[in-house]
Amino acid sequence: MRNFLYTAATAAIFAAAPAYATDFSVGMTNGGKSGSSTDARVYSATNNGQTLNVKVTGWTDFGFFGVGRSAVGSYGTDGLGITNAIESGANGSHQADSYFGTDFFILQFDQAVKLTSAVFNTFDLYGSAPDNNALIRWGNTSTAWNGSLSADSLSKAFTGSAISYGNGSDGSRSLALGSTAIGNVWMISATAADAPKIYDAFKLAGVNASTVAAVPEPATWAMMLVGFAMVGAAARYRRRSTTTVYA
Repeated sequence: MRNFLYTAATAAIFAAAPAYATDFSVGMTNGGKSGSSTDARVYSATNNGQTLNVKVTGWTDFGFFGVGRSAVGSYGTDGLGITNAIESGANGSHQADSYFGTDFFILQFDQAVKLTSAVFNTFDLYGSAPDNNALIRWGNTSTAWNGSLSADSLSKAFTGSAISYGNGSDGSRSLALGSTAIGNVWMISATAADAPKIYDAFKLAGVNASTVAAVPEPATWAMMLVGFAMVGAAARYRRRSTTTVYA
């Protein structure tokens, strides 16, 4: 009876235990430069036996003319760049930039994550001073991580945003986005020019992301309390069942 109580209690506690966050480093520095506006880049990272998958696509906001897909190319250790429909790719226009429209990456994860840091590799754009400020947005979508998103669905998915400021040279930097910055879909975008002829232009070489620890539901808390109560009952039963033996 005692062994049964301990076994049942342990099972109840472990069944109710919440999942803990796992950190992943997702590199985006492999692949060829070729790409079209319908292409996507898919990456995976593993840690502690867990896997995180992400699909990356390129987009451009042309303002009055709307938002559409753009080609996302991989440039080795420099990372991912974007070439939109009215750019040739020359003179640095193959980066995510804010020169002819505002280019942005969409990252679709297979689970909700927090982005903790990213690598923005910056180069000159048309001879202007380089800058790598980034507008970052996050939210959730019911579309599968490897499914296709529309511009309309993206506009409805995002619930938060923040700007990560750089100085053109600090490519790798932390993202202090706050405790509510959690989602399975993220946008990393160039921002508008900060001053005449100073445009954001960077390649995205990778991100660090953390999965989100599950918060126990009320039923889960109840199961954990049952488990602890059973442990207490087993201990009391053990004390009552102890027989004193005299020499």
